[in-house]
Parts: sequence; C-alpha cells; structure tokens
Amino acid sequence: MIVEMAVLEAKPGQAEAMCDGLRKARSVIERAEGYRGSTFHQSIEKPERFVLYIKWDTVAAHMEGFRKGPLFPEWRAPWAEYLNSVDMLHYEVIAGEA
Repeated sequence: MIVEMAVLEAKPGQAEAMCDGLRKARSVIERAEGYRGSTFHQSIEKPERFVLYIKWDTVAAHMEGFRKGPLFPEWRAPWAEYLNSVDMLHYEVIAGEA
C-alpha cells in the first residue's frame, strides 16, 4: 500500500466551494480500482488549504488506473474550477500504522 498526499489550495474566496466540491468528489474516487480509503482535511488557519490523504494499492493503481481512467474527469469536475495550486507526491509507510 502507498499513500498519495496532495496539498491543494483554492483560489481566493473559493474555499467553501472547493470544500463542497471535494466532499462530492470523494464518492467518485471511492469507486476506483486499487483505492483503499481516504481522508480530506481543510486547514483551520488557512481555510483555502486542503490536504488529501488517499490510500492506494500501488502508485500504478493511482497514476495509471485512476488518473488515466474514466473516473478521473468525474472526480475533478466538482472542484477543479476552484483550484489555485496543487502539490502531490506518493509515500510509503516506514513506521507506524498503515
């Protein structure tokens, strides 16, 4: 199992709309093959910042299966217009709970 961690930043004044969009999009990503679970977080101090913690079977399940598959456009549709920036990387657990 690997973890995708993405830090998203909403455009100025669009944090609430992005939050709503991400909540809607979560039901889409849950249908992806290789998806193992996720939590989405919104910053308290900077409400325009979001952290997505998404578990996948493999990097390929995310990058090849999901990102290049039919669910990806449906996933982005509810929130992409509010997105200002994104920083995404994959991680593997080296200690602690997976």
